[in-house]
Amino acid sequence: MERRAQKGGERRLFEQIKHHKVISVVGLSKNAGKTTVVNFLLRRLEKACVITVGMDGEKEDKIFKNTKPPVVLTKGNFAVVPSQLVPAGVKIVETFDTPSGNLSLVEAFMDVEIQTMRIGSYEETQKTMEMISKHADKVIIDGALERMGAISISEAVILVTGTQIGRDVNDVVSKTLRLVKRILTPLPPPSMMKYLKKAPNYSFVAKNGKIFKIRARGVAGYEDEITRATEGAEFVYLPGAVTEEMASKIKCPIVVPSGDKIFTERGNFFSLRNPHLIGVAVNHVSIQGNEVDPDELIFELKKRLNNLNNGIIVFDVLYDHEA
Repeated sequence: MERRAQKGGERRLFEQIKHHKVISVVGLSKNAGKTTVVNFLLRRLEKACVITVGMDGEKEDKIFKNTKPPVVLTKGNFAVVPSQLVPAGVKIVETFDTPSGNLSLVEAFMDVEIQTMRIGSYEETQKTMEMISKHADKVIIDGALERMGAISISEAVILVTGTQIGRDVNDVVSKTLRLVKRILTPLPPPSMMKYLKKAPNYSFVAKNGKIFKIRARGVAGYEDEITRATEGAEFVYLPGAVTEEMASKIKCPIVVPSGDKIFTERGNFFSLRNPHLIGVAVNHVSIQGNEVDPDELIFELKKRLNNLNNGIIVFDVLYDHEA
């Protein structure tokens, strides 16, 4: 019965994936189980390319020094790897220079372990994805620790959580829901969107049907200037990270480029990018040995997620549990 439920969950998951070209896999912490989820996707997809916004595939975690599962590129799929680390079992499709160094787009003609490396900024990564799209049907972005910005260049997201981020089920679920709310930040209403057809790299406010640029060279460090400018405003657009301190001072709605810019539960937020949160993958065992009941974790997470969006699939790729 449990296995049938898991298979049903897999079908629903990949039915959702089918509708998106760029999917990021984002972990809530180091060693959450993100690579396991990436490998799970690669085993079931064809003509998919895996890239990273950090570094993945190394044999040992540089922070915790524990052994890491390798990224396994399956036959017929693609990856962007350091040119000096091109493994046997792949053919080089294209080679190009990036701020990170010389990288190669490779296609596997057999299952092979690989190491991937960050291409550069998110803007440079987007440009590279345009080149990749000539060869691959989908891009899987392997999100790294504290690289939630992968959400901003993705059409869809799979979030990886588990006991690595919390001591018990309630702690894990509460921390997970905080990030889920950021990802699900709603799009601005049409009354705001007419001013936001192209997101600028500066802060501005809307007042009386007009746009006024805020005299600030960023967001962090300019809290007082921005707060004063928002008095009587219909909304404010902030291109950088919004902290709890800033959100507590601003009384009007706040528009950000994407939910990864929100670092508070205060404020009335809208996001210009609203990627589809397809699923939440759970890992009920941490590398430190902390363990919770997988069925309880999935049940509680699913119950709480249903209050936000009942279409989110909750699954565990290691232990065949799904809700």
